[in-house]
Amino acid sequence: MARYERYIYLALELVVLVGSFALAVYIRRGTLVPLHSPLLRLMLGCAALIWVIISLIGAFRPMDRRITGIDFLKDLISSLVTAMVGTFAVGFMVGKTGIPVGLIATYFVIFTLAVGLARFAIWKGIRAYRKAGYNFKRIVILGSNSTSDSFIHELEEHPEYGYKVVARFTFDGDKQAPGQLPAEEFEAFVTDKQVDQAYVVTDKINWRVLGIIRYCFMKNIRVLFINQMVDHLYQAGFRAYLDESGMTTLVAVDPVKYKNLAGRWAKRAFDIVFSLLVVLLVMPLLFPIVALLVKLSSPGPVLFIQERTGLVDRPFGCLKFRTMRVNADSDRKQAVKGDPRITRIGHFLRKSNLDELPQFFNVLMGHMSVVGPRPHMVAHTEEYTKLIGPYKERLWLKPGITGLAQAKGLRGETKELLLMERRVATDRSYIRNWSFSLDLYIIMLTIWNMMFLKRQGA
Repeated sequence: MARYERYIYLALELVVLVGSFALAVYIRRGTLVPLHSPLLRLMLGCAALIWVIISLIGAFRPMDRRITGIDFLKDLISSLVTAMVGTFAVGFMVGKTGIPVGLIATYFVIFTLAVGLARFAIWKGIRAYRKAGYNFKRIVILGSNSTSDSFIHELEEHPEYGYKVVARFTFDGDKQAPGQLPAEEFEAFVTDKQVDQAYVVTDKINWRVLGIIRYCFMKNIRVLFINQMVDHLYQAGFRAYLDESGMTTLVAVDPVKYKNLAGRWAKRAFDIVFSLLVVLLVMPLLFPIVALLVKLSSPGPVLFIQERTGLVDRPFGCLKFRTMRVNADSDRKQAVKGDPRITRIGHFLRKSNLDELPQFFNVLMGHMSVVGPRPHMVAHTEEYTKLIGPYKERLWLKPGITGLAQAKGLRGETKELLLMERRVATDRSYIRNWSFSLDLYIIMLTIWNMMFLKRQGA
């Protein structure tokens, strides 16, 4: 069944595609009769062919058990953007012969909503089905170290992955634990039990490991390696891949995506366009109202400028609407829940994130990005650099008005060091996995939180 999953999902999406096209024709023409037109059939066939190519390349991976919500959204956006470009290109080529652009636009809006809902339903349904104990993979672990322990802990925390560890084996020299079997018993165990995948945890490829791999190959068992070095490189923010260009196979390490020049340019271009839209369309409406309320709330300036740490440890003046009464501790003391310094209007501005609206000027000046790790006060940067080893990796990208950590609720007061460590870990994850679609996801999640006033902290 698993080998046909991709084609089943593709068939369902093609049904959605045809239905969306027919509905678009009905909305634009008031009847389905135009579907008999050879040109419209050509257009539908081209749209379907484009979607088949996108799906077979691998843009939708519902069968990937460890795929996250962010990856799901990135795949969806990537598929839709590619399909949109291709569909409009075909529509432009045949448009002069009778296919209006309005029909294509209507179809694409309907298809975007329909396929998005369909994919979300499939993804959530599969996860719920696996969480209930069905459609699981039987796996074995061969070897033992801290990385394999972390992997097993991850599987225990995420039953929706659909993995069941049926046995653990140890090699000579491994730390023994109750219930684990010696690697010599692997073949006998696999003969009696159904096993789908074998995870090998060792850096030594000897005759025993090669024998296990060959046996798994004959039994159609997929073999995966849990490698500490590669995992540590990934956690440190680097990508590792096999370089097979020569006679000797190498593990190569590339810098993370943020060093990609085209990516930086694209992100900066988006920052400028998005910030200009906010400054020109939103600021004229909200700025006078908020400024008046701030001024009436307590004596002092409307804007508050605080020195914060920016890209590669360079400080800059971060703009905010003033939410506190003027005080001497504003540049070193973090706001806490019930902080008496915060004014009544300040509570609302902080909860709704409107206090950060002036930071779009920081973006235009190049100090910040729309999305990125939130900038901290200089004093806090110095403090947490000493307490959290990888803290300064947050400074590899420009700080953002919003970020992945903030969108997920990791913001506000940090009473315990663990809270800051979680925030840093999330920021590092964003840096390692940065993409345009991830930025869009964070922006949409931030807007959602603003609408429903979802915010932790003061």
